[in-house]
Amino acid sequence: MSHNKCASPNFLKSFDKPVEKLMFLCALSSIVFLFLMLLFITREGMQALFTFGADFIIGPVWETNSNLYGALPLIYGSLMVVAVALAVAVPIGVATAMFVEEVLPFSIRDLVKSLIELLASIPSIIYGFIGVLFLAPQIASLFGLSSGTVALTASLVLAIMTIPTIVSVSGETIAAVPKEYKEAALALGATKWQTLKNVVVPTAKSGILASVMLGFGRAIGETVAVLMVAGNVAVIPTPPWNILSPVYTLTAAIAMQMGEAAVGTLEYSALFGLGLILFIITLVVNSLADIIAKKGIKGEKGL
Repeated sequence: MSHNKCASPNFLKSFDKPVEKLMFLCALSSIVFLFLMLLFITREGMQALFTFGADFIIGPVWETNSNLYGALPLIYGSLMVVAVALAVAVPIGVATAMFVEEVLPFSIRDLVKSLIELLASIPSIIYGFIGVLFLAPQIASLFGLSSGTVALTASLVLAIMTIPTIVSVSGETIAAVPKEYKEAALALGATKWQTLKNVVVPTAKSGILASVMLGFGRAIGETVAVLMVAGNVAVIPTPPWNILSPVYTLTAAIAMQMGEAAVGTLEYSALFGLGLILFIITLVVNSLADIIAKKGIKGEKGL
């Protein structure tokens, strides 16, 4: 009996190497899948990229019937909608995270967090229906428009969808600020608001910025809700900052036209080219968010 007890730790240690290798293969597989996806999208979009060159990205006209595939109106529409959405979502999301983590009583904090996170689990088509049936008519009535399916409507829908991400990531960062910092500020006579403004937010700023960038990645990849409320007109608004004009986004163009594009055609390749642009934008933004978050963690350890 004593022999078995002594042998059991060695027996368990014999599994360490195989488990480590299995975990390494699992981690490696995600990288392999990522590069295979990038390779496939690039291969399928190569025809359009070679045919149009730089005009595919900076061309001002997207017209499939005339074989004109300039993605600039789609890129601009996506960035415009996301920028306005973040302008709405970031202040609300960060303020909500601060309220939940620093002001709300601990007894109901978890309940409120769960309710906010539930917003992220609602299917995007439900948000699209809310936008079409409620927001669009309200915006059309408020601004005297013939149709409320414009960039502003899409931005407001995206803002609602992005807030849970910002609240969740920012909240975790704010909660990780050492209590000693806050207690020291309060001991020096600072008010609760001054402590939040001058101690908590500066300390958590890297995590908050990372949450904003993750929110950007979440918003720019949204398809169905934006497709339903953005208006889907592939023209840069006049003037360019006119958020009351309909826009066409990268994701909406892919979703609407991919089903009608014959495999191997120029249109098919152009849609994959849009996917490649979207893939690169999302990858760069998420990578920057990860780098910023890691720098913030190192900075806090240094303190």
